Amino acid sequence: MLVEQRNFTLCGNQQGNACIRVIPTGKLEVTIMEDDSSCEAEFSQLWFNKAGMKTLLVCREAEQVCWQLDLTNKDAKELECLIESAQEDFEILMRAL
Repeated sequence: MLVEQRNFTLCGNQQGNACIRVIPTGKLEVTIMEDDSSCEAEFSQLWFNKAGMKTLLVCREAEQVCWQLDLTNKDAKELECLIESAQEDFEILMRAL
């Protein structure tokens, strides 16, 4: 059960680079490299919305948007796969205990 880290180039209105860490215990940490800002979310708060050539990654708490990122469709798909894999790994670990 390892933390996966990827660097993605943001698209749309948000130009820049994001360092995203997928933590198997159910958390996503995002650092925007250009301004060293950071945000985080539980997997359950994340929502992917594909729109043309990009995918909007949104963190919502109740009905409020906490933060959002514009990713390429390819990067968003990779991130979705990393999250799914982390969830599976965590479930396997919990069953083994």
